[in-house]
Amino acid sequence: MSSRRVIVHIGVQKTGSTSLHRFLARNRDALAERLDIRVPSKGSLTRELGRTCTLYSMRPAKHEADLIALITQVRDELEGDDRVCVISHENICGAMMGRSDVREAFPRLSDILRLFEQHLAPFVPDYVLYTREMQGWKRSVHNQAVKSDGYAGTLEDFLTETADSRGWGAVQAEMERLVGKGRVRVFALEDETTPERPGRQLLRFAGLTDAEIDTLEPLAGRSNQSLNPGALEFMRQLNELALAQPARKQVAELIKNNQTLFADGPMPSQKA
Repeated sequence: MSSRRVIVHIGVQKTGSTSLHRFLARNRDALAERLDIRVPSKGSLTRELGRTCTLYSMRPAKHEADLIALITQVRDELEGDDRVCVISHENICGAMMGRSDVREAFPRLSDILRLFEQHLAPFVPDYVLYTREMQGWKRSVHNQAVKSDGYAGTLEDFLTETADSRGWGAVQAEMERLVGKGRVRVFALEDETTPERPGRQLLRFAGLTDAEIDTLEPLAGRSNQSLNPGALEFMRQLNELALAQPARKQVAELIKNNQTLFADGPMPSQKA
């Protein structure tokens, strides 16, 4: 058992993770004496770790070896440092509802955490989960699934398909059964009181005081905002056409970057 403290922030998606990552990256130098910050950036091990957790959650047999190799690489990099390490990626929990055929809240979470437990040893991490009011979270997840994952159903379709999905209490209980209550922290996004300095609850848990957090450089503007209703409906209808991925990606970027072209209200339900 290593004495170094490691915190794995597993997500979840649509609970402010992108803003948190921007904030931590912006203040990496200011935090460097106290914290070893590992957030997803282009070419980073953390980015690949999150991507592989997503793939593993959908096709475990195909991606297990890759995920084990990445966790082992993370473990090796943790050696020789005594700072608190914060590893953060919203996809460590697994694929978001609306991607492929996933309609349950993180059905492979225990399998993912079990691999972390086995292959991060001798490090014994604490796990942090951010939550959000469930219905509001599902609306945001639907918007993201349409925008990024090619989901073609309406919000009503999505809510119907996910109606039997478990709640946050069940997700937390599953984590606690696996690693123990003392190693799980669940924070509500609604309790983040300073959006320009996101992740305050996580940083407190990592050992920073409010006064120290308040000295960090704040963010300007929001990250990964939802599509407006008109752009969302246009994108949803585009997804119904099942375009080849390269073409869909180009059109999706045009929609995301030009939302003022679309009406504020939903478009009539018809093929694009």
